[in-house]
Amino acid sequence: MPKSALSPVVIFGLSTEGYKIASSLSSFDLQTTLVDENLNVGMQLKKEILSKFDSIAALLEDEPLLGLEPMEDAIGKARCLFFAPKIREQNMEVGPIMGSKLKSVLKNISKGIVFVNMLPTGYGGNKESISLIEKLTGLEVGVGFDYIYAPLIPGTNKPIVIGSSRADIEKATMGCLKSALMDVPKVLPLHMAETAYSRHIIRKYNSLVTDFELCKSLKLGEGAFADFTEDRQEVYLEDMVENLLDIRVISEALKTGEPMWYMLSGILKSLESYFKHIMNGFRSIIKDEGLKASRTRILVAWSVDPFEVRGDKIATLSKLIDKLRDCVGDIITFNTMPYLQALRPELSVERGLPLSPDKDNIVLVCSKEDFELVFKNTRAERSEMRPIIIKANLPLDVVE
Repeated sequence: MPKSALSPVVIFGLSTEGYKIASSLSSFDLQTTLVDENLNVGMQLKKEILSKFDSIAALLEDEPLLGLEPMEDAIGKARCLFFAPKIREQNMEVGPIMGSKLKSVLKNISKGIVFVNMLPTGYGGNKESISLIEKLTGLEVGVGFDYIYAPLIPGTNKPIVIGSSRADIEKATMGCLKSALMDVPKVLPLHMAETAYSRHIIRKYNSLVTDFELCKSLKLGEGAFADFTEDRQEVYLEDMVENLLDIRVISEALKTGEPMWYMLSGILKSLESYFKHIMNGFRSIIKDEGLKASRTRILVAWSVDPFEVRGDKIATLSKLIDKLRDCVGDIITFNTMPYLQALRPELSVERGLPLSPDKDNIVLVCSKEDFELVFKNTRAERSEMRPIIIKANLPLDVVE
């Protein structure tokens, strides 16, 4: 069966991940519509549009003329639907939020559709989604629709695992997945895919949290602290929070009191402690440097993508700014990606870090990529100001 058998394709969610899926599909000339989950409008994305704009942010900023259609019509015609809405709610259970977004789609799907869930789920989460689809549509999984689970690495169209409701996944479905996604792994049964993904996330955070908890008693700047962290991969604030949604949804699926529930609760508490570690260390550095709050500007350099499916980076950045205002009033957030683009010779745009000429400047960098951009480019362009650069990593390294 040719790949086009699953055309048209609809991506539900005005997200970076959804746009990357659309861009990948365009190279196979599959009819693709991206649905804005807030406006309930589908945007028909043709190959020439997707090749012109490298991100959803660039597309929306330019406001090109696009073919629009009601969400109901787009989903009703879809042969394959990728479910990738943005999740922004904090301090709430994730499962009901995802369920609410799923319900907004289900009333319009047609028999024979392939439903691809790109959101992370906990144990049994896909079974609940399938039951909801069957209840609201009257369709039976494996007969009226097929269900695929493919949670993505944040900001990409690359799945960690793929699970299927069918043991014998059809050629057309596999062809569509390979057209839409990068590095498609071996397809597993749904329950095995859930287990494999949970193991991947828990392993990641167990390693991060173990290092943090073991070295909390060591003081910043001590030789012992440096010795403890020197042979480990550098971990920044971004690394600690980018899969918080996943930890939350896995934890919610467990019964209170189960050993795994205690472990995940401990991980979440440790991550909250890590945030306090950064704030306490930051205050100590300001004091050690002899800086006065009224004569200091803080730039928080973090390339947070506002269109990623997971909203934990956005929420953490907002919380970070609020806490920093307890130390210094003059705070500016700075996305380094436009800065990097502005340094390209072919772009006659002068843009750099908004450093204050009248104050001491501190740049707090929250990811490895942000540090490399700030360190390599800022000094060459703004060498007369010499800001203090602080890495939001485990030892809170200071670069002067």
